[in-house]
Amino acid sequence: MKIGVISTWNGTSWGGSEELWATMVEEATRQQLQVAVSICHGAVIPAKFSALHNDIRVFRRRRVLGARVEKIISKFAPPFSEIFRWKPDVVCISEGGAYESLDYSLTDLLYKAEIPYVVVCQFCRDDAGREDRTLAKEFFERAFRVAFVSRKNLQSVERQLAHRLSNGIVLQNPVNLSDLSAIPFSSARPLSIANVARLRAGYKGQDILLEVFGSAIWRRREWRLRLYGAGPDRKYLEALARHYCIAEHVEFCGHVNDIQMIWQTNHLLVLPSRAEGTPLALVEAMLCGRPAVVTDVGGNAEWVEDGQTGFVAEAPSAKSLAVALERAWLAKTDWAQMGIRARQSALHRFDKSAGKSLLKILIDAAHLSSSNVVPSVNAGQKDSTALATSV
Repeated sequence: MKIGVISTWNGTSWGGSEELWATMVEEATRQQLQVAVSICHGAVIPAKFSALHNDIRVFRRRRVLGARVEKIISKFAPPFSEIFRWKPDVVCISEGGAYESLDYSLTDLLYKAEIPYVVVCQFCRDDAGREDRTLAKEFFERAFRVAFVSRKNLQSVERQLAHRLSNGIVLQNPVNLSDLSAIPFSSARPLSIANVARLRAGYKGQDILLEVFGSAIWRRREWRLRLYGAGPDRKYLEALARHYCIAEHVEFCGHVNDIQMIWQTNHLLVLPSRAEGTPLALVEAMLCGRPAVVTDVGGNAEWVEDGQTGFVAEAPSAKSLAVALERAWLAKTDWAQMGIRARQSALHRFDKSAGKSLLKILIDAAHLSSSNVVPSVNAGQKDSTALATSV
């Protein structure tokens, strides 16, 4: 069997959105399946994914230039044509945003090739909209499965399209933890709060986080905020910390691969995101035994039980985040116990074999297509625990 993977990620750094398909590829090679992937020319593949370096075909394509420009250029040089010439039996399309395949002129190639495909949507803004709803509905309806990393993302797309996705499911991403042991709760003071996210304030909301910490009540308290991550807004956020006169409280730590190290010295995760899929940082922090303060976007509230394993801000605004952080601070003596409950919840819920789960869906798609069986999804079944069991 030949499995093709198309990642619509258009950057050079490795995004969290790439972890699921890459883990699936590693599993596919262990099962001696043929795999080829189409990725952006400048994308840097982490060393840990050995199969992507040694055992599969990697088609490096030019950077996609946006919907309007791409419509013109794709007539002469379609960026995804190489992988279709390889003639895969099934295609996995990993989208950073839920509608990127439409913007990147990918659908014409898919429909012409008549290859079964599975879509993985890693992210969807709750306020996103589409003028071309008919095209979007057709793209999703033709898919064998449309997998989202949170139920809320799936529901947002259905609302935006005014259309129920009967083939929509929820699928989890793998975590970046080689060891699932709990990290002992640090006795160090002052209390340290960690934000683990790309430094891109428009999505990740670090600007409203600094606004809250810049209030008079927080400036009188003893605390430390550590931001783990890289991104285009670092200088802006550093300036914002100075603007709110809290620079001495805030530490920019850059990108850190060792997740366990982060939680050896920090007590609470805070994710002030304006939009999310389901952040790996949240699940990883919970598995390490830490509570979290999150905004009610994406899958955050699907993982955090308010008042038990963390605190949920009703909206991604400074006002709502301030209320949630104040509740958390007043309960700071309970953080260690909340972290224990968070860990127990995450251990029960997370998919230990996320790559295998995606691979099984792709194999099912190829087999059903070859036998001319029309795929169906039970109306009440939209969870990867039922539809994406391990291979």
